[in-house]
Amino acid sequence: MSEIVFIDLEANPSTRQILDHGAAKSREELLHTTSRTEFCAFLKDAKYLAGHNIVEHDLKYAAGFITASAPHAKAIDTLYLSPLLFPKKPYHALLKDDKLQTEEMSNPANDALKSMELFHDEMNAWHALPESMRRIYGELLGNDRHFSGFLDYAE
Repeated sequence: MSEIVFIDLEANPSTRQILDHGAAKSREELLHTTSRTEFCAFLKDAKYLAGHNIVEHDLKYAAGFITASAPHAKAIDTLYLSPLLFPKKPYHALLKDDKLQTEEMSNPANDALKSMELFHDEMNAWHALPESMRRIYGELLGNDRHFSGFLDYAE
């Protein structure tokens, strides 16, 4: 069982159709596919699914088939963690430096990797916090779906 799988989906907001899937278990275990079946097989039995805006975007478009692939997975949303753990940072979007033109479609596999890198930075920032601050965050945010997966993982 993979502990965490980082995911990103590209979807058409008008039709709600998923156009492209990306996922990463590590830098070496990476998937970029248009096949829902292949994507679901990659997620199989993950304990955590992580991504940048996974709660309000990816799970909104694909909750049904993601839940079927990894029924007990908890969501870790790097977007919501970023301002909490890096409050002095002026913005919290993933850098899209792999896109040469703004009209290009994003590469979800690259975005999954970027989420993974950000998550590792967030974990380091979390562990650098005083125990009392981690406990306060846990008590305040433990029941919020944007933070509960991370807090479960970080315990």
